[in-house]
Amino acid sequence: MLFVLFHVGEDRYVVDAKKIVEVVPLVKLSNFSKAPDYIAGLCNYRAVPVPVVDIRYLLNGVSSEQVMSTRIFLVNYTGYAGHEHILGIIAEYATETIELELSRFHQSVLKSSEESYVSNIMTDAQGVIQWMDIDCLLSRRDCDLLYGSPAVMDK
Repeated sequence: MLFVLFHVGEDRYVVDAKKIVEVVPLVKLSNFSKAPDYIAGLCNYRAVPVPVVDIRYLLNGVSSEQVMSTRIFLVNYTGYAGHEHILGIIAEYATETIELELSRFHQSVLKSSEESYVSNIMTDAQGVIQWMDIDCLLSRRDCDLLYGSPAVMDK
């Protein structure tokens, strides 16, 4: 299966390449008031405002480095009500794709948590690789804040 590899500090993560719509350079983001601290802002994707999550801030409470290899992944995100949205993710050192066998992954002990976004882990010669489940990044409350309450959206 094909994944996109990125780093948060020394830790390595992968995202299923099928979830990625487009990878774009780090662009200037607009402010998104009242959003959680890990929301870096909004970007414009084909005339649609897209919330952008700073993965490093979400995981470690520190903003991502703005280096040449820092990118924004625009991904298909499925919210709690099953609605699909585009979500931006700032990822550092996002420079390669990697083919990994699913059988090498083991379910994460942390997956029992409802809001755990690391679904599976594996090891290779360079250490641990954690599979990030994009659809589990946002809490129900934050999803409703960023995309609107499902009850409001369905009317």
